[in-house]
Amino acid sequence: MEYLLPLKNLFETHANPLASAGAKAYMHVISDFYGLGSPMRRQVLKEFISTAGYPAPQQLWELVHFAWDQPQREWQYCAMEIVTRFAAKGDEKILPLAEFMITTKSWWDTVDYLAPNINGVILKKRPELIAPVIENWLQSGNLWLQRSCLLFQLRYKKDTDEALLFGLCERLSAHKDFFIRKAIGWSLREYSKTKPRAVLEFANTHALSPLSYKEAIRRIKF
Repeated sequence: MEYLLPLKNLFETHANPLASAGAKAYMHVISDFYGLGSPMRRQVLKEFISTAGYPAPQQLWELVHFAWDQPQREWQYCAMEIVTRFAAKGDEKILPLAEFMITTKSWWDTVDYLAPNINGVILKKRPELIAPVIENWLQSGNLWLQRSCLLFQLRYKKDTDEALLFGLCERLSAHKDFFIRKAIGWSLREYSKTKPRAVLEFANTHALSPLSYKEAIRRIKF
C-alpha cells in the first residue's frame, strides 16, 4: 500500500535487532518485531501521520489487511491506533473490521487493545448494536471474540451495563481457557472500582473459577 511506504521506511530506520529478539521471545514467538518499544513506536506513528495525514475512511480495510499481512507486530499496533481515530465517531462499519483484527493473528496484545478502544467506543455510541453484536460474538465459539465480549465495557465505569456484564461472566464462568477466566476476573475487578459491593456479591454467589474470583475481588476493601 503506497500510503504506508513512509511508515515502512521509519520502521526500518528505527529497528532494533536486540530488542526485536527480546520482544519475540516475550510474546512466545507469535510474530516478528522491528524492536520498537511503545514510546518509540508511537513517536514513529506520530511522525508518519504529521506528514502523510490519516487515510480516508474507505482506505481502512486495505490499510488493516496490509498491516496484518506484514510479519512485524508493530504494523498491527499502528494500524489499530489509526483505526481508533475512526472508531471515535461511532462508525458501525468498523465492527466487521475489528472482528477481522480480533480473529486474525490473535493474541492478547491486540485483542486487549481492540476490545475497549475500538469495540467499546463504537458500541457505547451505538448502544442498539450491543445486544446483537455481543451475542453473535459470544455464540461464535471463538476464544478471542468471547474475551472481547467481556472486555468491551472495561472503561465504561458508571455507564457499565451491570446486568450484561454479570450475565456474560456467568455464561462463560465454566470456560476452561485461561484467557477467558482471566478476562472474567479483569472485567469484574475493573467494575469493582465503581460498584465494589455489587461485584463482591456477584463473586460470592456464583461459581467462578479460583482465578476469576481472585482477580475479581483483588481491589475490594471494606
